[in-house]
Amino acid sequence: MLKTIVRKEHKNQWERRTPLTPEAIFQLKSKGFEIDVESSDIRIFDDSAYQTAGASLVNAPDDYELVVGIKEPPVNSIRPNQVHVAFSHTIKGQDYNMPLLQKFLDEGASLFDYETIVNERGARTIAFGRFAGIAGAIDTFSIAGEKLALINKSSDIQKITQTHNYEGIEEIKSSFGQLDLQKGEPIRVLIVGTGNVGKGAEEVCRWLKLPKVDIQSIMLGHIPEGSWYTVASSRHINARKDGKDFEFDDFVANGTEEYVSTFDQLLGKFNLLIQTPYWTEKYPKHLERQRMLDNRTKLPWVIGDISCDINGSLECTKIASTIDEPAFTYNPEKDDYKNGVSWDGPTVMSIDNLPCELSLDASNHFSAILKNYMPHLMQLDLNLEFDDLELHPELYRSLIVYKGKLTPNYKYLKKYL
Repeated sequence: MLKTIVRKEHKNQWERRTPLTPEAIFQLKSKGFEIDVESSDIRIFDDSAYQTAGASLVNAPDDYELVVGIKEPPVNSIRPNQVHVAFSHTIKGQDYNMPLLQKFLDEGASLFDYETIVNERGARTIAFGRFAGIAGAIDTFSIAGEKLALINKSSDIQKITQTHNYEGIEEIKSSFGQLDLQKGEPIRVLIVGTGNVGKGAEEVCRWLKLPKVDIQSIMLGHIPEGSWYTVASSRHINARKDGKDFEFDDFVANGTEEYVSTFDQLLGKFNLLIQTPYWTEKYPKHLERQRMLDNRTKLPWVIGDISCDINGSLECTKIASTIDEPAFTYNPEKDDYKNGVSWDGPTVMSIDNLPCELSLDASNHFSAILKNYMPHLMQLDLNLEFDDLELHPELYRSLIVYKGKLTPNYKYLKKYL
């Protein structure tokens, strides 16, 4: 059995999440799986809670065989032959994390990535998507309230504060239940995406008692009075170049070769945009700069780009904003931005670690799933070759690097190194 530790997070002061709660460690310990914990002064559960659960506290993970974290570990922390489990942010060949991937190869180490743990249908089984959607929607509403205040427009949306100021989801639901967004300036929200992130954003709209309007009705120009929200999927904002019907599998396979964005038809019909889908250069952009210039008067006040694809589908997303500085305002004419909220252009929220604002709820959810994988991870036999591993199928598919070599499904990453 691999000597295992939960490491502390290093990303920033807001990264308070943990992959395993004290309760989960206690449950695993009772089944014979001992897990130590690296001491941390910012983790949502303090050190004493882990000690009470029976875990030993240590100051570094250097001497451990299996290291379990949330975000990618520091490059210089990878030790020879170690096994790490984390969101490595490497599977798109991200430039900023190629040194990390190379380090795993150089040290003969192994890497499991949460993002690639999927079931037989290809759906992720362990993720923070719902919490990113919730926090992203709340922060978007908070910024919209701040923006309305600049022009003395009234709305209960101005009573919404940034997510991290609430104790958790129950307090948020209780607080939002007392608001009435039908009073004052209408708040009209378009959520793009129907996955876990989009569903999380929808939850927030329901807590605020916003009625849901069918997207087809909005596309036909039937815009209700008052405040509301609607949800668009890929078929509503993309069309085949040859005029044939949209087919999702075909769209996924062919992207820009066969499809173009039709996002223009929705501009001017909503004032808050919440962007949630997975995107790569293979797919059409929906708000490139020229489209924003052509529709300058129809742009939303606030854009919550939860996907946070820099210069991606929404070219106004120039940077990842932060929990400390959550918003910047983009000027399409100058193709530039300035921090803060103003009416010089759409104000963008593009925080890339949103679940940190719901550290307790997010950690409890994540840990409840991960604890079921831990016995399989801890019993990994490093003496075996990759093809001979007797490993849970979902974990087997998520193994990016094994003993210093890219596994077959991830050999494409070699060209990025």
